[in-house]
Amino acid sequence: MKTTVYFIRHGTTENNIGGRFQGKTDIPLGEVGRKQAACLGERFASVPLDAVYTSPLQRAYQTAQGVCAKRNLQPILCDDLREIDGGALEGRTNDENIRDYPVAMQAFRSNPSAFAPPHGESARQVHARVTAAVHDIVRRHPGQSVAVVSHGFALLCSVGCLGIPFEQLEPRILANASVTCVAFDQDGEFEILFYNDQSHLPEDCQFHSPFWKEAETR
Repeated sequence: MKTTVYFIRHGTTENNIGGRFQGKTDIPLGEVGRKQAACLGERFASVPLDAVYTSPLQRAYQTAQGVCAKRNLQPILCDDLREIDGGALEGRTNDENIRDYPVAMQAFRSNPSAFAPPHGESARQVHARVTAAVHDIVRRHPGQSVAVVSHGFALLCSVGCLGIPFEQLEPRILANASVTCVAFDQDGEFEILFYNDQSHLPEDCQFHSPFWKEAETR
């Protein structure tokens, strides 16, 4: 029996727009993010869902509330879906971090599997905990459909390396409030049905960081 998982990155925050590293810092959705959450509610109003799991950080939880808005569901907190602990990088702009932590930021942009922010959590640690959480969710819901709301780097370290060695992870961060759908067998086989879909968002509600756009075109 296959489990269908809709992976959703949280909506946009003011730190996203300002180009600040968020990590585990608990930031709420901004105005655009709240609109994106409402759009997700419309998208999932008629999509079969048996459960919605979310990171406990409020930007993810608020997005999960949007997903559940037109359904008789409540988000289920899962601590292992939280974002990377960015250590010394958190709260600072990307330009400030590139200036003061060039080695870490070069890995962040070009070789994310090697990313390990000073005094924070390594990409490999994020990969281990988020992947384990997803496997546990799939195991709990054979033959069902669930949504998983998490964060850009956390999803990159899990969904982003499906079918490839972790060391080959590419810097392809998912857009805010995007949806990626994967069907999992209970034996670990999977099929990616669609990836980084923003079709539910009007153009003025779409946001993708210029930092990552630049990385993707290098």
